[in-house]
Amino acid sequence: MSDSYQRMCDDLRAVWDYAIAAEDGPLPGTSLDPLVTPQGWCGHIHGRHSSKVMAAVRQIEEAYELPRNSVVIRTLDDDQDVFIWVYTTPSGADYHLKWPHPLDGTEFVDIHRESAGTTLLDLVKVTAWARAYKESWHDMRSKRPVDVDRFARRLGRLRAGIVDLLARTSPQQVRELLVRVGIDRDSLPHDLAEAIDYPLDRDPTIPIPR
Repeated sequence: MSDSYQRMCDDLRAVWDYAIAAEDGPLPGTSLDPLVTPQGWCGHIHGRHSSKVMAAVRQIEEAYELPRNSVVIRTLDDDQDVFIWVYTTPSGADYHLKWPHPLDGTEFVDIHRESAGTTLLDLVKVTAWARAYKESWHDMRSKRPVDVDRFARRLGRLRAGIVDLLARTSPQQVRELLVRVGIDRDSLPHDLAEAIDYPLDRDPTIPIPR
């Protein structure tokens, strides 16, 4: 284990011991066994029932200066042993459907980087979510029966994916992805369309491969 990685883990433990596990903290007497990941960190919390950890989520976010709703808690077989997943990017937990990454490394392999902050997996996921949302949008506009809950889930998932990408790449890359899928500007929430400067034309030009 590298010295820099060990220092990152030590820093996470130090914050936990000082701000969370101290006698006047929200989870006194607990301990954290952390693992740093490319999108934040995760680890075991020992010594408190999961319900008490859930109640302290906002204080954990504040102690580590994290975005709101960026912490995911999972109960293990022993209710005294809890697993925590922490994301540092905006909409991180929603983008990943509030379900932890596997640790086999496959989700972090860069086959080809389109920008300094994105992977091929990022682009494939958001493309798939855009296509699913486009299908629900067209069903709604054609007055076919629509599962409203599914439509809302697909829109929320796409929104979270776009917000996450915008935190790590240029609006142009996100815009080109949506243009290739064939998303209409009218189907996008106004704030997202403005954020990526989406074309006003009814049939936007497909970008030339670069």
